[in-house]
Amino acid sequence: MASEIVALETYSIQRSITEPAHDAASLLAGVLQKKHVAVVSRYAVETEATSALAANTLDRLWPKAESCDATSTVLRLRKRKDEDEIAEIRASLRLCAAAYRAARATIAEGLTEIDVYNAMQAAVTCEAGTSVLLSGDFACGERGIRAGGPPTSRRIAAHDLYILDLFPAPALYFGDTCRTFAVDAATDLQHRAWETVREAIQLGEAAIKPGVCAKDVYVMIKDFLDSHDFTENSFWHHAGHGIGHHGHEAPRLIPGSVDIFEPGDVFTLEPGVYTQSLHGGIRLEDNYVVREHGLENLFDFPMKL
Repeated sequence: MASEIVALETYSIQRSITEPAHDAASLLAGVLQKKHVAVVSRYAVETEATSALAANTLDRLWPKAESCDATSTVLRLRKRKDEDEIAEIRASLRLCAAAYRAARATIAEGLTEIDVYNAMQAAVTCEAGTSVLLSGDFACGERGIRAGGPPTSRRIAAHDLYILDLFPAPALYFGDTCRTFAVDAATDLQHRAWETVREAIQLGEAAIKPGVCAKDVYVMIKDFLDSHDFTENSFWHHAGHGIGHHGHEAPRLIPGSVDIFEPGDVFTLEPGVYTQSLHGGIRLEDNYVVREHGLENLFDFPMKL
């Protein structure tokens, strides 16, 4: 919690403001001088998030002080979310639910990915009461096997699977969810794939608790998906990741992770399979917070195919 907040003017009718970052550096110097912070032997800044102007201001104020990089400390502290941060993530998830309701009502053969995206964006705007950028992956059919990203003019075809991986951040905190919808009646193979991916999520949910290694959960999910011949070893990405102020944070569910699950971690589980025989891929994703005695699922939108 900041002990003092100083407003930065970015627009004025009285003067031209073309370099607000310079103004911010001057305000920082003024605040520190006002507080008579004259003798400092050592200070730390999050170098990745601190502008060179701010860093130079501190160097001029305290030329003899030792400067340290606080990035690793800040990231470690940010890994555990407070309840007000979790509330902001829940606000993002409400937008995801509104977008999925709109997508399910809109998806139809012959429409384009852009048509579906526009319906989703409109629903998000109405839910938020203002404009919020709807970022995510909007690839339909075989375009979703190894791709994602923004919607295109590709037309929806019969038997396509529609992967919608959404991560809006209405107030600087990300939710990150994924649902897959069948364009028409799902095939038997698509149903089987959906059930397998859903079971992979359930395995992760049952395994994760404080003290568990994130990489072990990845290996378990990867081995389970690859044990089914029809998946064709197609699970190629992470099995989940932390979310918060950034879209990808610790803990990261990848084979090289050193992260350990702790109470307060907010993270995703997102296994998937992707093959031509499925006419695309199936990826499902929910968001969770680690509690002392297990997981709390923060997203309750149905996973129905």
